[in-house]
Amino acid sequence: MHDDILIADATAHGYNWTEENYKEPGAAGIKDASYGFHQLLTTDPSLVLGEEEFVRDWPAEDVADTLFYEAGVDFICHHGTPIYDFWKDGNTANQKGWDMQALHPDRVITYAAINPYELTADETRDEVDQFVKEKGVSGLKVYAARWSNGRTIEQRLDDEQLAFPMIERALELGVKAVATHKAIPVGPVRFDPWGVTDLPEACSIFPEMNFEVVHTGFAFVEDTTFLAAFPNAYFNLETSFALINRAPRRFAEFLAALLAMGAGDRIFYSSGMALVHPQAALRAFLDFEMPENLVEGFGCPPLDRELKAKILGENFLRMHGIDVAGLKAKIADDGVSRRQANGLEEPWSNIRSRIGTPA
Repeated sequence: MHDDILIADATAHGYNWTEENYKEPGAAGIKDASYGFHQLLTTDPSLVLGEEEFVRDWPAEDVADTLFYEAGVDFICHHGTPIYDFWKDGNTANQKGWDMQALHPDRVITYAAINPYELTADETRDEVDQFVKEKGVSGLKVYAARWSNGRTIEQRLDDEQLAFPMIERALELGVKAVATHKAIPVGPVRFDPWGVTDLPEACSIFPEMNFEVVHTGFAFVEDTTFLAAFPNAYFNLETSFALINRAPRRFAEFLAALLAMGAGDRIFYSSGMALVHPQAALRAFLDFEMPENLVEGFGCPPLDRELKAKILGENFLRMHGIDVAGLKAKIADDGVSRRQANGLEEPWSNIRSRIGTPA
């Protein structure tokens, strides 16, 4: 915890960038672009990983140890990614999350990657059944488009034939979260599917399902803020949270726009680990003050400690029905807390000790 604020990371990934995992040659370009993104978003040169350190198969232990011991995170949600058009395992295998949960059952939940747009309705229902009944997942993760033979195939959550069976089965089984990758296109695809025009109808038809807009703030900001009118729309700041250091004014403006629309109870901190190391961004946010001209100009509330605590963990835990005080008590003296009591460890020290590169 930072300043007694419980930190819940709404999205972490155990990526596999290795050539053995390529399903299509275009994966190499995505890998290169992602490493470039890592360099771009990391403002402190000492936190930039070497290419061999970044471009590898990240095990669950590396992701968990970095977040818990180097960033002081208390709770993690691991997202699988269904990028099966480019990667054999989707780029982040669901199994990584289940491995992480086995290591830290009180501190980790998982969202399973699924692509209902390439399945029949019955196949989708069967896959959701497997994820929930056998693995106990807390949510599902979908992508807004896929690439096929030079074309971008849009994948919309308001698709009655393909998306609705997934949502309906998830609700029947008690799953209350569907996260959709938006704002940042993946691969050589056209960008319009990564907007949010499919979400109003999905939110309206399924008021009991919570829909997370992942990468909120990176693009399509104005359209995204209008989703605040739907009480079951949530705003996940994966990757965009790192802009607090690289582009602080840009970060302040999209956050102010969301807050001005009344979304303060539905914004989630997310590291996007392992795309960037989370320590610097968390420290910056704890010290961050919303510029006064944005408080006045956007009509947003001041970014006080109470609101920061909501964004950093309380909002995400509440959506999943997890009591903050109860969680704090449960993890107060576990192995992670005892190790965290020694203070934050050096960034990337855990992975470097395992793969044999100097700090």
